[in-house]
Amino acid sequence: MYPDARNSPSKGKAKQADAQNWHSHWWDFHPLADHLKRPVAWSNASTIFTPHPSQPLILGRLFSSSKQFIIVSPDQILNNPAAYEPPNVITVSSNDHWLFAYFPGRDRDGVGCLWQRGYSIDKWNIRDYWACQRGAGIVNAMFVGAEREWVTCPDGSTTRLTQSGPLTPVSNPTLLTVTQAHQLNVYFLRTYAPGVKSLTCSLMQPCYAGENMSQVTHDPPRGPKTSRLCSAASLSFIFHDRTRLAESVFMVAMRSRRYPLSDTLRAAASDSSHDLGLSLDMPVDNQLDDRPPLLDWNSYEEEQMIELCEVKLRFDGMYMFIVAAPLSPIYHPGPCLTNFMFVSVPASKPDTFTSPKTSPTKDKQPQRGQLELPTTYLVASFLDFEEYASLPKSRIVAYSIVRVVPPNGKIPWAARLVGDRSFSPRILTVAAPGYLSIATRKITVIVAITNPGGSLPRGAAKPKDIPVGNLFALQLPDLSNDPDYDHPSILAPVNRTSSDCPLSIFTSPNKLLACAVSMLQTSVYTLPRARITSGSKDTLHQLPLAQALTIALQSRRSTADISHILSLPSTSATMLHDTLFGTLTSYEVNTRLGTANSFTMVDVMGVAVEIYRARARQTQNEDEKERYLMLSRNALNVCSVSACFAAFEDCKESEGYDLEPVWQLISLSTWVVAFLEDLMKECVFLADLADPTPNTSLNPNEVMPKEEPMDDNPFLRNWLTSPFQQATDQSPHSVLLSAPILLHLVHPLALTNLRAVVFHVSSFHQYLASMTAKRENSQFARDTMLDLISSSGLDLKVLEDILSTAIPEASAMPVEEVMASFAEGHPVPAQHEQLKKTIRSLTTSSAIDRPRLFIKSSDLVDGFANLSASDRPVGDDPGMDVVTKGRLLTQNPSLLCLRCGGRSQVGGEVMIAGRSSPRWKTWERMWTARCICGGSWVSGNI
Repeated sequence: MYPDARNSPSKGKAKQADAQNWHSHWWDFHPLADHLKRPVAWSNASTIFTPHPSQPLILGRLFSSSKQFIIVSPDQILNNPAAYEPPNVITVSSNDHWLFAYFPGRDRDGVGCLWQRGYSIDKWNIRDYWACQRGAGIVNAMFVGAEREWVTCPDGSTTRLTQSGPLTPVSNPTLLTVTQAHQLNVYFLRTYAPGVKSLTCSLMQPCYAGENMSQVTHDPPRGPKTSRLCSAASLSFIFHDRTRLAESVFMVAMRSRRYPLSDTLRAAASDSSHDLGLSLDMPVDNQLDDRPPLLDWNSYEEEQMIELCEVKLRFDGMYMFIVAAPLSPIYHPGPCLTNFMFVSVPASKPDTFTSPKTSPTKDKQPQRGQLELPTTYLVASFLDFEEYASLPKSRIVAYSIVRVVPPNGKIPWAARLVGDRSFSPRILTVAAPGYLSIATRKITVIVAITNPGGSLPRGAAKPKDIPVGNLFALQLPDLSNDPDYDHPSILAPVNRTSSDCPLSIFTSPNKLLACAVSMLQTSVYTLPRARITSGSKDTLHQLPLAQALTIALQSRRSTADISHILSLPSTSATMLHDTLFGTLTSYEVNTRLGTANSFTMVDVMGVAVEIYRARARQTQNEDEKERYLMLSRNALNVCSVSACFAAFEDCKESEGYDLEPVWQLISLSTWVVAFLEDLMKECVFLADLADPTPNTSLNPNEVMPKEEPMDDNPFLRNWLTSPFQQATDQSPHSVLLSAPILLHLVHPLALTNLRAVVFHVSSFHQYLASMTAKRENSQFARDTMLDLISSSGLDLKVLEDILSTAIPEASAMPVEEVMASFAEGHPVPAQHEQLKKTIRSLTTSSAIDRPRLFIKSSDLVDGFANLSASDRPVGDDPGMDVVTKGRLLTQNPSLLCLRCGGRSQVGGEVMIAGRSSPRWKTWERMWTARCICGGSWVSGNI
């Protein structure tokens, strides 16, 4: 039971009670009623945008790193920063290419600014900005043009929802804004047009406006000595009705407040009755009788209704048009609105088991599944401070807004109260849209509930933060707690338990985390998670994290929040593997059903790079850290081999290779040979550990390890110290065969890519060797490639033949075992026999020249003191370009990958003898937006 903040303890116990407990007061929550805005936006590239606490600037933070940057404001603001407030509206487009913010002016017009992103996610350039008159400041904004959302089905496949929002084929971007004057402004950039254009229409009366029509300024609403200004607004795109695919509708909800007019303010200022210096017998001017009434408290009253407006944005092939139609308002007695938002639910599809596969227009059978129309919910929360003598009472309501069927000209939409809930004595502070499950038709709202008080920690070791509330997932439409989800705690510093109420909240791209902003700090919380544990392999694709990862890959958005959850110490390693396995299962199901996948298996391995590096940062165990770093390096090698293969394919010609980027291809060949050397060394180590004397008690084909050389193997150390050793029959040599680098010899995709890149390096070597160098540069390139192959100790032709022979056997492995090895990041026991066979073929053939493989001529020349220089794992050289595998030039700026930590200088001109290489440039441009691992680029100087 929470302590009652209204009851005062006795005088002798007052200090003792205050020292042991904390209490909230009504003024702690009054900023919510005053609509003090500190907006936050979390982009699909995992960038958190927040306003500066006191200056007209936007701060960007790259989650989940500590890197921050500042977005430059327009010159009009920079030249006079004291004249503008921090932005109260921040929104980012779904493709993360556009950013908009509104800066209110201090006794002057505000400024709205539009930024466009560069190649790196921390570079934003001002595209245009414009002034907004006082009384017409922007209250809310939203970009048009979101792509159709992906959802998962119970069988693991993925599908797309219907279109949400209008289509704008000739404008990019298209921005919707709602102003204090109850107007909707549409700002858009026409293709190839120099500047931003705009359309304006009223949301208080029927309005029709178009590009080819003259803009009419609507008169402000007239009232009795007060002016109505929109204080809060919400926009929502409605999922397309399958029966009305030609129509695209979005809703606007507004909450208004009454303010005194300017003449009322002047009359109050000039009121002679307030001038005590006047004589009592002075004659009163007759004109004062016509002045407006004096101000009273009700002049600032918030109207107890929510106004709705249906808006259609149309395009006729040449021009854009807006059609606005106000709807009946929703009346609610809540005095202080703190949150309100739309939550849209798509129409359900007919049941495929009962619906015949015929044309919908010709199908008249009664057993056909009926289409359920899309539903939109309007969720609003209120605070009632009553007499400002106690804590406010918190309430949340939900209204369903559905299209009237059959359509009625006067009432096209119907609003009905479907949920009403009170949280007293706890207080609801902020809310945000939650999860959407198409399979179960479940949709939720995330709310933050604050306690009225609690106990302070006791003892010498006091924590810095204590729980002050919880995050809940409320089911729509009845707003009850979702029993399938937990309710994580909200933490606050001990010295600010009740004085720092969050003012806004925004969920991460994959609905796993939330960023809350208060007056003093910005916090990231874990959202309620489903109470579901790992199950059988047949149901792993139904895990919430696996579904979230599948949708993130299909939607091409950041997976940083998923990696953050999987890297937490509370998340088991089994959950990590099950999540990757479930994602691979969905990939296989889509492939089997013929559904197009927006991602490849290499993209899944790129996500594994991020997850392994995140877990390595979180763990305190050195062996575990080294193990995850090995898995991360090998996962990145899988991505590198695939990228090198694509580069050679792009530069291949009918009779050879394009020699304009010859040095770039040599850099790739150098990396491939170094990687093959590491792989072959691992094979030789395992072959040397074999006991040539058959043991009658054991399988004669078993590889028996020696104990001494493997003391430094983190996989073996973890196996020897883990309880898994006693729980399974796995022997030490099985652990040695599970080295991550050996995955390239057993997984069909990794093995196929490795064989292909070996073929290209061998062919490129033979092509250069057969040519007669005509110039000095060509001679140097030819000699460099010949020396690289001759000193490697590898016969690439024989190696290619052995790898080609191993591909059919690797492909014949059961699909579950193949996916398990990819999810684990190393070979699984079912692949060990095939792996041992491949190792024997490699080590007993002429593919490996052991003296040249282990002893390099540079080691003999430089002395044994430099032998340790080759101990650095492949890909860990900080001076190497992670994409081109060349050396980074110190005089040129570089890009940093947030996922793998690699650096690159892709995008520069490749000039050979005064000519550029179009083939190589085409391949490089593939990686200007993302790294080879799929991570986002940031500038290297952050």
